[in-house]
Order: sequence, then structure tokens, then C-alpha cells
Amino acid sequence: MNTWLIDPFERLLEATSPAAFHDSDDVYDHPKCHPNTRVAVLNKIMDWIHSTDLETRNALIMWVYGPAGSGKSAIARSIAELCSKEGILVASYFFSRFDSTRNHWRSLIATIAYQASLCFPDIRDRIIGTTEHDPLIFTRSLESQIFSLIVEPLQERIGSGYFNTTNATRVVLIDGLDECEDRNSQVKILEAISKSLQQHHLPLIFLIASRPEPDIRGAFNFGYLSQVSTRNPLDDNYLPSEDIHLFLHDKFSEIKNSHPFRAQIPPTWPSEDALQTLVNKSSGQFIYASTVVKFVKSTCHRPPQRLEIILGIRPVQHEMPFAELDALYMHIFLSAENPEAVVQILALHFLSRIRYTVGGMEILLSLDTGDIPVLLSDLTSIVSAEESRGFDGPGNVLRVFHVSLMDFLFDQSRSKQFWINASLRHAEFAVLYLKGWLYYCEKEHYLMSL
Repeated sequence: MNTWLIDPFERLLEATSPAAFHDSDDVYDHPKCHPNTRVAVLNKIMDWIHSTDLETRNALIMWVYGPAGSGKSAIARSIAELCSKEGILVASYFFSRFDSTRNHWRSLIATIAYQASLCFPDIRDRIIGTTEHDPLIFTRSLESQIFSLIVEPLQERIGSGYFNTTNATRVVLIDGLDECEDRNSQVKILEAISKSLQQHHLPLIFLIASRPEPDIRGAFNFGYLSQVSTRNPLDDNYLPSEDIHLFLHDKFSEIKNSHPFRAQIPPTWPSEDALQTLVNKSSGQFIYASTVVKFVKSTCHRPPQRLEIILGIRPVQHEMPFAELDALYMHIFLSAENPEAVVQILALHFLSRIRYTVGGMEILLSLDTGDIPVLLSDLTSIVSAEESRGFDGPGNVLRVFHVSLMDFLFDQSRSKQFWINASLRHAEFAVLYLKGWLYYCEKEHYLMSL
């Protein structure tokens, strides 16, 4: 169809991705924070938004980041709902790698502009006028779109001093930036937002949630973006294990009270030991706990038996209890540049009785110095290298964020081509140990002969 013949408002709607809204009906079972959980992190974010946190009040961007499955989207959606109720949300955009309408940058600005036109009815004509004057506006760069569809339409409100008050409507929320289809686009989005804030004094604040992928982290470390942003890591400081325990306790109580086979559920089910085992397996990541609940609450099965499958007490038959979690792990490993080397590194980490430093592992695996951080750069959402002391001395040692990753990798039915065959790997590493020891002995003999 001829672009010039399309109604300007229809052109805006066609470029928009409704599924990216925080309250979109296209998304089933929106993840939100369970009542009375994530209270501290939600308060931290809202204090920044309200400018009541002296430490963060001057930041124009807050980056909320954490490992895969740590509950970033649930937190982001809860914040979007809180801001919407208070009337301070301009727009929200939730990326999703599985949705072709919102796994790229091309619909981002149109979607934000559409929501802004609803939030500020007085700018709607300016936005529509832009799409009428330039029917190809949505093919232009991110910077051009932000300026033409957001910055310019807001000029009158900026001039009136509307945005000078702390209760002004000015929050834009972008979740899942790491799920944008390519890494260059992720960085371009951040650079475009940064440029608009710096050069055009865009009067909005941005909450951005993502995994701590290297390119995104690098962008926040550089230039103007590093000066106007604050970081909010979803780490152990927020005591996620306590929240997960409360979540599991409440969900199992719901199952006991409402399940079709509730008459067959013992009143003491589940035991505190079972709950604590699940909490420990979660490693502070809500995706494990939510996956367990979805599996156990199946209305076609007895919950106690389903929980026994999860705990390894009852054998798995045809069920795939961790399908959602497995899909996440598979995606992460498939995105690695050299998955075979990654699996070898993790196998050594899991199977070795000795905790080596990263440098020690590189020597044992005949890798060049610095290879392991590069090889694991695509897995920063599930594993990291942290300064500590290993068997071979001080240095960086690997830390795996998810205890459940080990279960995944050692179960062939789940990890498929990434399966760690413990027997074969033990033999492989024994040969490497022996080679290393022989090399050391030969070197010592040579030095003593001098």
C-alpha cells in the first residue's frame, strides 16, 4: 500500500507493538511480584522515581540488572503498575525474544510515542503531524525518531515548567533490553536515550531492566550515560531467599486449599525441610521457584507426588518438570560463541574437588591467559568470575548463580548436546592432571640439572 495514502494515526498504530505494553492482553500470566515480596527493591526504585533517595535522586536513568530468572520482569511490571496508579507513567516497553513484534528496536519509539500521546493528549496532534509530514519517520534512526516523536512534541510542556515538579508524569520503563534481537541495537538504544537527555534535555526518567550482558554493562560504564545513571543490582543484599520462601509457602498453601485433590494432601505438607531444599535450589532466582509451583499445582496430578518428582524422591516418567527453566538454559548455551569450551569449563568447575582460580583452570585446560572470561562472556547471566582464593592461590574463581544449572547439565534428557558425561569428563581431566604433573616434574628435573 502507498505509504502516503495511509491515515497518519493509522501509520503510528501500525508501527506500534501493543504486546510490549506492561498491561497488554497479549501476554498470558503477566509476571508480577508476589504480595509482600521484593519490598526493599520496589521501595528503592520508587524512592528514586519520587526523588526521595538522596543517593539516587539526580540520576536520570536507573539500570536494574540481575542474573537470568532473578525476577527483573516481575519487578518492572510491578513498578509499571505502581506508576500507572499514581499517574506518573508515560510509557512502558517490554522486549521479548520470542515475540517478533517486540524483539527488535524498530517499534520501540513508536510504542513510547503512542503511549505518550495518551498520557499527554495535547501532544497527540504534534505526533500525528510528524507522521503526516514524514510518512517514513519510522524508518529513520533512533535519535531522529526520539527527537521528532517525543522531544519536539513535549517542548510546550517543557517550556511551561510542568516537568519541574517531582510529581510530574515522566517515567518511561524499558524491560528486557538484553532480549532485543542484536547487541548493537541494545547499545544504540542506550546511546540514543543518553544523547536525547544530554543534547535535548529530554525531561523524562528511564527505568531500564536487563541481564548484565557485556555490551550493556560496557555502555553504562562509558561517557554521559555513566554520569546520569544509577545501578540497582538484584543481589543477595535484597535477601531474595526470604522472599522465595514466603512465595513458596503461600503458593503451597493455595494448592492445599484449592486443588481438586486437596483431600489427599497431608495437613503438614510440605515439610520445612522440603521448602528449604527448594529455596536452596532457587539460589535467589525466582524462575526456579515459579517453575516448581507451576509443575506441582497441575490439576491432573497429586501435588505431593509432583513435589517428590521435583525433589528426586520419585522417578520422572513422561513429565518435564523444568521445561521452562531448561528452555532458558538452552537459549543461553546456544548463544555462546564456543559452547563446547564453555561446557568443558563448567564440567571442570563442577567435578573438581579442588577449587581452582580461573588462571589455574586455564593452565589445566591448555588455554591462553584471559580465555575463560572471553569464553564465558555470553553467560554472564548465570556465571561470573569473582575475586577470591583458590587452591592454587588468590585470584578470580567461578561463581555459578544457579544451583539448578548443575542438575540441568548432568541430566542428558534435559541438556541434550550440552550434557556433561561425568565418567568421560573425569577421565579427560585425569589425563590433563597427569600431563600437567609430568610437565611440572620434567621442568623441576631440568632446573635441578643446571
